Amino acid sequence: MFRAVGSVLKRNKESIYGIARGSTSSSHRAFTCNVTSSTTVNSASSSPLAGNSFNGLRSLLKNELLIFECFVFGSVNKGMNLEDFKFIYWMEYAHRMWGRGLGIMFALPFSYFLRKGYITLRLGVQLSGLFALGAGQGFIGWWMVKSGLEEPPSEYSQPRVSPYRLAAHLTSAFAIYCGLFWTALSVVMPEPPAESLAWVRGAAKVKKLALPVSFIVGITAISGAFVAGNDAGRAFNTFPKMGDTWIPDGIFEMKPLIRNFFENTATVQLDHRLLATTTLLAIGTMWWFTRKLDIHPAVKALIGSTVGMTAVQVTLGVSTLLSYVPVSLGSAHQAGALTLLTLMLLLNHTLRRPSPSLLKSLPPVVKSNFS
Repeated sequence: MFRAVGSVLKRNKESIYGIARGSTSSSHRAFTCNVTSSTTVNSASSSPLAGNSFNGLRSLLKNELLIFECFVFGSVNKGMNLEDFKFIYWMEYAHRMWGRGLGIMFALPFSYFLRKGYITLRLGVQLSGLFALGAGQGFIGWWMVKSGLEEPPSEYSQPRVSPYRLAAHLTSAFAIYCGLFWTALSVVMPEPPAESLAWVRGAAKVKKLALPVSFIVGITAISGAFVAGNDAGRAFNTFPKMGDTWIPDGIFEMKPLIRNFFENTATVQLDHRLLATTTLLAIGTMWWFTRKLDIHPAVKALIGSTVGMTAVQVTLGVSTLLSYVPVSLGSAHQAGALTLLTLMLLLNHTLRRPSPSLLKSLPPVVKSNFS
C-alpha cells in the first residue's frame, strides 16, 4: 500500500504540471484529468487537508494532494480514496521522521557519555559503527523508495519498489538491531552464566547447533522481504499445498535461472515455505538433542522459548497467507520474525565461552545447596 505514494508523486507530476502549461505530449495524455491550473488551486483550498492549522505543512501537502486527486482517476490504484492516501502519506512521513529522530536519540546520549569518559575505546568503536550503519540505512531507504518512483513498463503495471532493495533495507535494519542488542547484552552481561565447568562444556555443545540454526532463521527472515517485495503472499493462498499442487508450474520460467528465486512469485513463496519448514525442523532438532545435556537452566529456558516462538511464527505465517495478507497479521508476522531472531541472539550470547579468569574459578560441577 505504501508504494502508492511513490507512484502518485512520480508518475503524475509531469502530467499535471504539463496540463497547467498546456502540454499535449503522450505522457501527459495518459493521465489527463480535465483540470486547469485555476481549478487545481480551488480543489486544493477545498480539500480536507487545507484547514490544517500548520500552514507550512498544508502548503507542502497541496501539490501532493492535487497530484493524487488527479491520479486516482487513472488506471492504477483507481480504487483508492482520499482517506487511503492520507493514511499512507502520514505513515510514510512518520516513518521518515521516526528514523531521523532515532539518529538524534542515539547521537545525543552517545556524545554525552563519550565526553564524560563512560565509554571505553572498544565500545566507542562499536557504537560509532552502529551509528554509521544507521546513517547508511537512511540512504538505503531512499534508494529503495526511488525504485518505486520509476516509470512502470505500461500504465497497467503495478508500481512497486524493487524486491532487491526492499530486502537490502530489511536486512540492514535487522543487522543494526542485532548489533545494538548484542552490544547492550555485552554491557549488561559481560560474562555468560556459568557456575561449573560441566555447564561450560554443555554450552559449547549447544553452540555448535545454535550457530547454524541462527543462520537459517536469518535467511528465512530475509526471504520474507522478497515475498513482500513481489506481493507473493497474495498468490497461492492455500496451505499446505500451493493451489492444487505441492510445487506450482513455472517456478523456473525466468531466464537466467537465478532470477526465479528473487522475482518469480511462485518460486519466492515456495522458497519461503521451505525455509520456514526448515527453521521449524532445525529448532525442533536443536531442542531434541540438547534436552538431556547438563546445561545452565537459563539456556534450557531459552531453547524452550525459541521452540514456542517458532510455533507461533509458523502459525502467524500460515494465518497471514490464508487470510490474504491483512496488514495486522502481516505486521505481526514480521514482528514474530524479529522476536525469534532476538531469542536466537540471546541464546548465542548466553552460550559464549567465559573469560580465562572466570574459567579458573569454576568448580567441576555445580555445588548442591544441600551438600
